Order: sequence, then C-alpha cells, then structure tokens
Amino acid sequence: MNAVELSIYHWLIIAAFIGVVIWAFGRKRKARFEEDARIPFEDGKD
Repeated sequence: MNAVELSIYHWLIIAAFIGVVIWAFGRKRKARFEEDARIPFEDGKD
C-alpha cells in the first residue's frame, strides 16, 4: 500500500465513525435513551 491508499482508508474510517455517532445520537433515539436511563429507578419490575 502506498501513502495515498492509506490516506483514503483513513478518511473512510473517519467518515464511518462520524456516521455511527450521528446514527447513535440522532433525534429518533432520544426517547429510547431517556426511557432506558430510567430503568435503574423503577421499582418491582423484573
């Protein structure tokens, strides 16, 4: 591999990471995160 190929892979990995972060913390998942955050405080639900 030459330096250009390594640079392309580097930017592809960065783009994939940014895509995963945007997907994980998108607005559509906010309600799910808030619901899951309350799980430790629920009483009697198993």
